Amino acid sequence: MDTSAHPRRREPVATIRNIAAIPAVLRELGADVDAVLRSAGLAPSVFSNLENVIPYAALGRVLAETVRQTGCESVGLRVGIRTTASAIGLTGLVSVNSMTVRQALQTINDTLKTSETGGSTFLVLRQDEASFGYAVTAANIEAVDQIEDGSVAIAYNIMRQLCGSDWRASRVRLGRKAPGDKAPFLRFFDAPIEFAAPCSCLVFDATTLDWPVRDRKPDYLDVLAPMLEKAAATATADFPIAVKHVIRSQISAGTVSRDGVCRSLDTSPRTLASRLEKYGLSYSALLDEVRFEVAKSLLVKETTIADIAAQLGFAEQSAFTRAFKSWSGRSPARWRSTQRDGEV
Repeated sequence: MDTSAHPRRREPVATIRNIAAIPAVLRELGADVDAVLRSAGLAPSVFSNLENVIPYAALGRVLAETVRQTGCESVGLRVGIRTTASAIGLTGLVSVNSMTVRQALQTINDTLKTSETGGSTFLVLRQDEASFGYAVTAANIEAVDQIEDGSVAIAYNIMRQLCGSDWRASRVRLGRKAPGDKAPFLRFFDAPIEFAAPCSCLVFDATTLDWPVRDRKPDYLDVLAPMLEKAAATATADFPIAVKHVIRSQISAGTVSRDGVCRSLDTSPRTLASRLEKYGLSYSALLDEVRFEVAKSLLVKETTIADIAAQLGFAEQSAFTRAFKSWSGRSPARWRSTQRDGEV
């Protein structure tokens, strides 16, 4: 009954460049590498070439199975610690050779789709603070907490590459529940960490955005930037899926709005409505679809209904409850209890 309110379209399979650090982390934790990879539908040889892509869902299955086999709650973090900007291909290489930190992060925001289609980054400014983070946007992905842990660790590595090895975030926010062993997280980030946060991101002084990028090579940018621009222009994506990705990342950042989505897609509200109408869709329908997906993931995480309502942009908890019931046929509390009881 959950999906009856939103008949699902056939969506392209979300993919990501393979992350070379995964096999090494699996071995480090004593997991059976071949067994874990094959259980996720991956051949171990896929990691022999950084250009190989894998289904985004397979990444989630690998991380989930590793957690099950080893009991380690910091698998995603460990993978992220070993991963740098080069893991996101041309996007990463152009970013670390940009003129300023702002331009570098904007490059990642605008062109991550050239190397992966299952998640997106966001950059939010609030007064004197900046937040740079990552949200899984593909639906029905396992181990989202591990993926976002790893992505924030990669973002941290990128920030230190841009700003220098002594750079520190003022605080780190992670959407995951607090692990039993927080030491690996505290040791790596060396900053206060907020677990069970509404989104996963680094928070830092906004003036950092205007810093020049350390050790940039202007000649590299002259060669790589046109290549990235061409890759971004030819990256094909179903327009409704692109809109959903932006909505999902903006919900994570707590800034979702029609105008904000239009700015991210470099389009006008009228053009947005016109393009969606060709698919028999509207912005409000996609917003509800994404809200429903996010609400379910937060309910499973035991997030309070009041907090979910606020994160999804509802002015009142009662409005969220009415909306959720229209989507699923059940109240949020009832839906959560059926998940606990294993009901369909």
